[in-house]
Amino acid sequence: MRFYAVGLNHECTSLERTETFALSAEEQEALYASLSLSADAEVVVLSTCNRTEAYLYGTEADLRQVKALLGQGAGAPWPEETAFQERDEAAVRHLLQVTSGLRSVVLGERQVFAQVKAAYERAVEAGGVHSVMHRLLHTAFRAAKRISSETGLVHGAASVSTAAVEMARQALSAPADGSGLEDAAVALVGAGKMGRLALEALVEDSPQSLTVVNRSPDRARDVASSFGGDTEPWAERHEAAAAADLVLVATGASDPVLRAAALPAPDEATLVVDVAMPRNVDPAVGDRPKYRLYDLDDLQAWTDEVRERRADAVPQAESICEELLEDFVTWVFHQQALQPAIQAIRSTFDTIRQQEVDRHAHRTSMDREEVDRLTESIMQKLLAVPIVRLKNVDPESIDFVQGIELLHALFAPSDEEAAGRPLTEAPDADPPDLGEAPSRCPYLTHNPGADGNETEEVQQALRLSAAHQAVPHPEGENDR
Repeated sequence: MRFYAVGLNHECTSLERTETFALSAEEQEALYASLSLSADAEVVVLSTCNRTEAYLYGTEADLRQVKALLGQGAGAPWPEETAFQERDEAAVRHLLQVTSGLRSVVLGERQVFAQVKAAYERAVEAGGVHSVMHRLLHTAFRAAKRISSETGLVHGAASVSTAAVEMARQALSAPADGSGLEDAAVALVGAGKMGRLALEALVEDSPQSLTVVNRSPDRARDVASSFGGDTEPWAERHEAAAAADLVLVATGASDPVLRAAALPAPDEATLVVDVAMPRNVDPAVGDRPKYRLYDLDDLQAWTDEVRERRADAVPQAESICEELLEDFVTWVFHQQALQPAIQAIRSTFDTIRQQEVDRHAHRTSMDREEVDRLTESIMQKLLAVPIVRLKNVDPESIDFVQGIELLHALFAPSDEEAAGRPLTEAPDADPPDLGEAPSRCPYLTHNPGADGNETEEVQQALRLSAAHQAVPHPEGENDR
């Protein structure tokens, strides 16, 4: 099992090629439903306006299947020649840097954090994430939060929408007095999250007028009222665009919503900024007289200046990612080293359980299947807490290899050849004084909260353990 990051983004190919492989939420759900990965494989798919990527913990066969399904969703073979592919530490580093905004079109963009989080939640709901990817994604979220609070990477315009407004502000500035958008008539086509972010960036400019156009009239009215604007019906979007000085287009449509042939000739020059992906504006609009069209490719060129301003924060941000990458890699090796011991514990307990069931089966008229289910459920619940806490042991707090060998020797069956070297008996000594015992085991790195309850991380681990170890019950038995 290895870590992989694979996909298309603005760093390795054109916007046109990336948007061909973009996946809607419904298409991502269909992809998860079509996957048939190996038993322990985990995957998260991310599709935003600038990237379609998959983060996989699995085998090479799993990777081939993921790429085939990404291509199938686009109706084209997976473009090996232009796609990027990273493995192991490089793959983990890529995800941490994407989530932190280090790989965004606008360096330090904060919107990508929410997009990765939404992709993670969708993968969890689809059953694509288990303990390893849970840990990896939460490591990425920690990296993004630390970079936001400890560096200057996210200061200033930090999303595609806000950067688009800044670009439009400079494009429409009057050379004589340096004015920006104060006298502009602005039209927003699309009232979703990206559109709202753009309007928030426009507030300081107090444009002369604002018109909001959306397929849903109720949403258009809600957004317009929040920002002091008016609305126009969706059917009149082309007329609203022609009447504006600046048109911001950000819908979730899969095809262009503004077409060159349908746009009236404007009285004054009109700047159209398309921040959607797939593109929402017909490229031919830029060829119409008095229309200028910017899309995400143009935005990337403009953001070179932003990247230069934030370059000083990049080394510190990358250092934080490297620190958390190292922590994650240590955790992974920790988990891999634990697996034989955990398997030995479970195997030994299950052998004892089955022997006891066999020993008593002939004495009673019990239902063997029901007793099997009951005893297995009891065993799994008894093992859940110690195994979860075992996974939280800090490998640097003890001689970890010896500790694992000890666990293996204690729990493995006596006839198991792989149980390790025999334990050496302690020399004769005075019996220990119970008062000298520590108040809690120093090897456990987690601490209960102030109220005595387990921390959220341990609670989540217990829930995951229960989900993985749950034993199916006959209908109605859970109500007992």
